[in-house]
Amino acid sequence: MKKLLLILAAIAAIAALGGFAYVLMFMEEDPDTLLVGGSSDPGSLPDAQLNLPREVETQADVLDALDYETKQNQDTVGWITIPGTRVNNSVLQAHDNIAYLRTNERKEASVYGCYFADAECNIGGREVLSPNVVIYGHSDLQDNPDGPRFSQLFKFTDPEFAGNTPAIQFSTMEGFMDWQVFAVFYTDTSFDYIAADPEGGVDALAAEAKKKSLYDYGVAVGPDDHILTLSTCSVRDGDDGTHRLVVMAKLLPEGVEPPETVTIKVQTPAE
Repeated sequence: MKKLLLILAAIAAIAALGGFAYVLMFMEEDPDTLLVGGSSDPGSLPDAQLNLPREVETQADVLDALDYETKQNQDTVGWITIPGTRVNNSVLQAHDNIAYLRTNERKEASVYGCYFADAECNIGGREVLSPNVVIYGHSDLQDNPDGPRFSQLFKFTDPEFAGNTPAIQFSTMEGFMDWQVFAVFYTDTSFDYIAADPEGGVDALAAEAKKKSLYDYGVAVGPDDHILTLSTCSVRDGDDGTHRLVVMAKLLPEGVEPPETVTIKVQTPAE
């Protein structure tokens, strides 16, 4: 009997250590590898349920949701909606890009974290936004357009979806904002597309992004424009953690309605 108890105790200890090692595996992930929306778990966890008072469908709903979310978590800085996807959620921002890698909107541990803005970006009204507003979100590392979080960005790799979804909404408490998509591209971390104030200006960054884009949207981006950059991990070109799918859009002037559809040209992306 004593021998049996010793065996059972040993098994329990091994299981406990295994679980601890699993936790350590996530704690020891290289932040630089995950910085642009990576995920180390290919599972299919559901998106976060925020239990909002009502569905977020109108501009007024967005502002009400932001007010509610800010009271739940003061790190809430905006709300992002991508029509035709499950992306309809708050965006957070911390003092660094580590805080929300594995933490959701309610500050609970989560493999898929939450949508969060780069710590270097200024988020607020139009007059204070950084030239390049960067938002990260994890994918399921399967490039699955029906997966959680920013896995939904892979829907843009379908030309029909891309043409029917020419605009994204990213808004703050200071106002509702529409952004028109001008580039969808695969890249790796050697391309610096995440600078809040890009060297050479946003027009130079946008020009490089357009060359890499799967489509020619025919959207002009000037030096005084603001752009929105959405980034997540991709495994299309390798699984070493350095590959990304990126969607870029430019801020439309206040009062200008985005088009409902656009005609895009499929092109061969530059390397």
